Formats: sequence, structure tokens, C-alpha cells
Amino acid sequence: MDEEKKQQILAGDLDAYGEVVREYQGMVKGYALRRLGDWTQAEEVVQLTFIRAYQKLEEFRADEEFGVWLCVTAKYLILSELEKRRREVRNRDRFRDVLELEIATAAADDLVVDFKQDRFDALQDCVDRLQEGSAELIRQRYVGKMSCKEIAVEKNCSLTWVTSTLSRVRKALRSCLENQAEPEVLS
Repeated sequence: MDEEKKQQILAGDLDAYGEVVREYQGMVKGYALRRLGDWTQAEEVVQLTFIRAYQKLEEFRADEEFGVWLCVTAKYLILSELEKRRREVRNRDRFRDVLELEIATAAADDLVVDFKQDRFDALQDCVDRLQEGSAELIRQRYVGKMSCKEIAVEKNCSLTWVTSTLSRVRKALRSCLENQAEPEVLS
């Protein structure tokens, strides 16, 4: 591009710039396509190159080759696009890692909840198998949250009887849970 064409464009002659775009656009598109390997991104870089060239046209020296100047402009836009791609891949990988961790944590939490629910169901089954007096004692202590002393007063028995009976019932429940066998029958 000669100095006269440059001055026409700087004076606002868009037709003159259109001629320049048509003359060099194939070369810049080929350059961008070789570097990016993606037609759509190459076309975007070409458009941005000509916009940037128009904005910076005052900096172009007539003794330079305009096509080379455009390719250098495109080069920096391409480098920017490639860095953007690398960031997107990095962010996607990080997001994938975080998502996989959250999924694994949620699955583990579900397993823990399922395990706890299974153990609770098994315990409830073992309590249901106890004689009514033993089951009632367990319910008073652990569901009703009564102290051993309160149970002893309510049942009109000694504190020693309550604590020793609870100890035997807990042992029977432990055995039932471990073996899933019939608990010992206590009165």
C-alpha cells in the first residue's frame, strides 16, 4: 500500500480501505488458518486484524510491506487466541477435577448415610426382637433420654438393677448387630 492510498483511508475513504481488505484478506486468512487450524477462528482473527490495522494505520510506514505488517498484527491476535484456548482448557480441567471431587464426595456421603440408615434399621430390628421389658428399658434410656436414676424411680427398682440390665441388653444388641442373630432374651 502506498502513501497516497494510506492518506485516502485516513481521510475516511472506506472504499479505498475495502480495496485493501480485498487485496490482502486471502493472505491473512491463510496465515491465520495455518496457525489456528480452525476456519471460524481464522476468519475472526482476519476481521480483527483488519479492524486493528485500520485503527493503527497511522503507524504504518509506506516503506514497509503492508502484507507483512498485517501478518504481524494477525500474529499477536493469534497468540492471544491460543493463550485464551490454553486458559479455557486449564479452566475446564480444573472444573472437571472440582466436579469429580464433588461427585465423589456426594457419593461417599450417600454411602455413609445409606450405611448409617442400614445400621440404624438393623439396630431397630434387634431392639424389636428383645422382650418387651428390655426393649422398653432401651427406649426409655435412649429414645426418651431418661437418666438411669429416673428409670429406677419410675420402675421402683434399684439404680444398680437398671445399670446392670442396660449393660446386658446393650451386650445382647451388640451381639445381634455383629451376628444378625437373635438377641439374648432378657427380662
